[in-house]
Amino acid sequence: MTVLMRFLSELRRRKVIQTLIPFLGIIWLLLQVIAVVTPLLNLSPFVATSLTIFLFACFPVVFYLSWYFDITPQGIKVTEVDLSDEQKPLGWKWWLGLSVVMLGSLMLGLHYFDSARTDFAKRSEGLVSSIRASSIAVLPFRDQSPDKDQHYLAAGITEELTSLLGQVAGLQVASASAGFGLARQNMLPVDIARRLQVETLLTGSVHSSGNRLRLRVELVNAADGMTLWSESFSRELTDIFAIETEIARAIANLLQQRYLEAGSLTNLNHTASSDAYLMYLRGREQYRQQTNESIKDARRLFEQALALDPEYAMAYVALADTIILLAEGSASFGVLKADIAATLAEQHLAKALLRAPGLAEAHAVRGVLLFYLKRDSDAALPALNKALSLNPSLAQAHLWRFAALEQLGRSQDAWQALQQANRLDPVAITHQYNLAFKLAERGELAAAEQQYRQLIADFPDSPMGYLGMAELTNQTTAGPALILTTIEANNLFGGLDQQLQQHISALGWLPPPAR
Repeated sequence: MTVLMRFLSELRRRKVIQTLIPFLGIIWLLLQVIAVVTPLLNLSPFVATSLTIFLFACFPVVFYLSWYFDITPQGIKVTEVDLSDEQKPLGWKWWLGLSVVMLGSLMLGLHYFDSARTDFAKRSEGLVSSIRASSIAVLPFRDQSPDKDQHYLAAGITEELTSLLGQVAGLQVASASAGFGLARQNMLPVDIARRLQVETLLTGSVHSSGNRLRLRVELVNAADGMTLWSESFSRELTDIFAIETEIARAIANLLQQRYLEAGSLTNLNHTASSDAYLMYLRGREQYRQQTNESIKDARRLFEQALALDPEYAMAYVALADTIILLAEGSASFGVLKADIAATLAEQHLAKALLRAPGLAEAHAVRGVLLFYLKRDSDAALPALNKALSLNPSLAQAHLWRFAALEQLGRSQDAWQALQQANRLDPVAITHQYNLAFKLAERGELAAAEQQYRQLIADFPDSPMGYLGMAELTNQTTAGPALILTTIEANNLFGGLDQQLQQHISALGWLPPPAR
């Protein structure tokens, strides 16, 4: 209390209040003038906001100066620090203090100026949201075309928006494949959000007629299912990349405090040929089916897309990805010699990276090539790290990084990579199986069993969950339930080993970890 009283006494003696009151009066007067002048001169409201921030940012400087100086009829004089008439010159400490106060005021002003500029820009675009969120999932867009034959286009837009949002720093984006898988189970959007542990959902529909494309998108709060923002777009098909970028930028600005300027988000999966893009999307549709015939069809369609546009970087990446799947091996479809597949895939990736060096998917597939076909974990890791620096939400890149780190003996880093892969896509068979396997390896048997049961619930026709439960039997007391799952697996799949090899080939290439 004594310190406070001494401080108030100094304020009175140094006449600080007498200086600050006129300063505040000047601020009030200037703001009144600006309020009148702004509409007359058709100035932006942001001008008044900027000047207000500047004036109040000057307040600490005025306070500091008024502590050391007095305004008198004879002019401005240094405040006496004692009862003597001798005035001592201000030393270096005073100048240091003034510099610190001015720097602090400048930083404070810039902070509020940037915040005000961001809010003004968002409001001018109608991008005002009631929540801040750090996670989102893009649910499969609905095909509302007259003939219901544009599913591949709707799915492609879903994947593209997921990829674009994944580039936004601080925003975790669930894998598109997870959304596809859960939507096939006819789950409600809020239930999907709960399973994917995201705060928001992006849903939408596609209506395509000839070269005309109409998109409607909605941003939904996962907690209560309320729509936070919706917008419709009606453009030519050739404008699809601009629409996707515009949607992704709007979502990022709605969910985050900072503001992304127009043009700050780049869609690297673009082509000058709408026919090439549609061919690419048809290839992606085949790729997602993950069967021997569909993968061969995907390769053919990607090659046709490149024939229509030889500069299409993402088509080169997709073709290289497909060729890796077609390489011989227990975890692939095995129609190409591994060395031939590696050479072809490497050539296509080189063309992709030449045209789009910042394409995260290209670096991710290059990491797969180096790890899986060339067996070089040391070289694969930097490629996968580069991919994740460009798009931290690439779930498959995290999974392959887990595999590479395991090979290099970095178990703790590998475990963290696997956990992140599972956070981004908790539905994928490979993610669930490997997570459960590592949990069991770490001695967390109850958690491993729960994960295997979740895998069985999600994919009752897959042998992987049953195999995992059978493996768990070797580490726990074999109870009736565990024995039953082993018998059930054998009854369902007959020769389990052969079926398992075939199933692994359709997973995204990663077999169960070596014992």
